[in-house]
Amino acid sequence: MAAAPVRFLAPLLLNGLLGSAGNTGLMLYSMGLDLDAILPRATRRQATYVVAGLGAVLVLLGHFVWNAQSAVASFVLVLTAIGAPWAVITLIGHLRCRGDYDRPSLQVYNRGTRGGVYWYRAGWNITATVAWAAGGVVGLCDVDTPVHRGLLLPLTGGVDISFLLSGAVAGLLYVLLSRRRRGLAGPAPARAERVVEVPAAPRA
Repeated sequence: MAAAPVRFLAPLLLNGLLGSAGNTGLMLYSMGLDLDAILPRATRRQATYVVAGLGAVLVLLGHFVWNAQSAVASFVLVLTAIGAPWAVITLIGHLRCRGDYDRPSLQVYNRGTRGGVYWYRAGWNITATVAWAAGGVVGLCDVDTPVHRGLLLPLTGGVDISFLLSGAVAGLLYVLLSRRRRGLAGPAPARAERVVEVPAAPRA
């Protein structure tokens, strides 16, 4: 803005306001959806209002009160390092089921019920959780942020490839652990036999 000619000021301001509106709306919707899943008693609108208010406060504080540039950069890098394993595990699961999901089982947590093909052990997929945690730890050991440098950086030539390492470790470990578990457990039962305590979706 400071380097732009005065005649470009209005277009730049307009682009700054409207250019990020679509991305902002998408992020608010996503955060509201996530908070609504964590707090089933809250409506999606209430959850979106809460995250929008908190987000606005944090942005203002980060700009006018704190020098949050380094903290935000570090947070994004750390989030990428621990988010990549989750994405890889989810993609592997998607490929295994060929995109065919049991829709009633996906709504178990939102309905406050239990059971379904994705319930695993008390709602936890231990295999995926262990693989994700291991990948996240490896990723954090290779992350290069303004406030933290990982222990594995010298081994990668000082280059931050944390998201590649974390995703590779999580994916490989998830495949190995899930194959071993399937071998010990024997063939999986049919889908209809595994669905329990999941009420049918209400008819429109």
